[in-house]
Amino acid sequence: MALAFHFFYGVASMSISNWIARIRKYAESSEAFNTVNLEEAHRVIYPVVDAALNPRGFEAVSPLKWVRFDGSPIRQIFAFPAWKGGVIAPRWGLSIDFVPHVSGSSVRWHRTNKSAIFDLAVDARDRDLDISVIRGERFVAEKSSTVVEASIARADEFWRPVNSVEDVVGAFEWLRSHLANGGLGFYNYTQHPIALAFVLARIGDADGARRELDRFLEGRSAEDPVSLQLGRMLTRATSIA
Repeated sequence: MALAFHFFYGVASMSISNWIARIRKYAESSEAFNTVNLEEAHRVIYPVVDAALNPRGFEAVSPLKWVRFDGSPIRQIFAFPAWKGGVIAPRWGLSIDFVPHVSGSSVRWHRTNKSAIFDLAVDARDRDLDISVIRGERFVAEKSSTVVEASIARADEFWRPVNSVEDVVGAFEWLRSHLANGGLGFYNYTQHPIALAFVLARIGDADGARRELDRFLEGRSAEDPVSLQLGRMLTRATSIA
């Protein structure tokens, strides 16, 4: 009772005007819960990312997503996906033209910049590179420059040694080891096993390719149309290696 009395006495003794002033000061200083949607975040971040990536051949293909195609079947992607907690965070990786993906009950290709997806995804996993989108545009703008600069530098470290299909195999193995340190694991990214399967098929590793495809198809019947179609596609991919 004594604690409750002191609490309510303290609130009551504060003038209404002072109470309102405190609330306004907090709202103005933090833009609390002034959520920025992805299109607005893209508008704020776009000039910073574009200045760094456009001269290198990247194009913005959707809000907070950039893709580079140099004529090879391996496209580079840079993006800011949304995460729980009202943040966006940098992700970089590869989209591979000869790797399919499953959409519902259909197997599809993603062979253009517009349709590119993360066959191999590297998340920053660094809170310093998170950008809150619940604190208003000003906060996004203030933080975007340092985040973009740091994350593109790290993306370059990943992209630089990947110049062939054989290099992609090495990138997958590096990523498997990298993701073993906690957080989301390699197979929490559903596209990883199917992508690795078709990359291994491309270099003639039929056993490794089948093993990864089986991992992707876990839970599906062998007679499922998707299972049958992917099996045929993998066989063809292996035969042309």
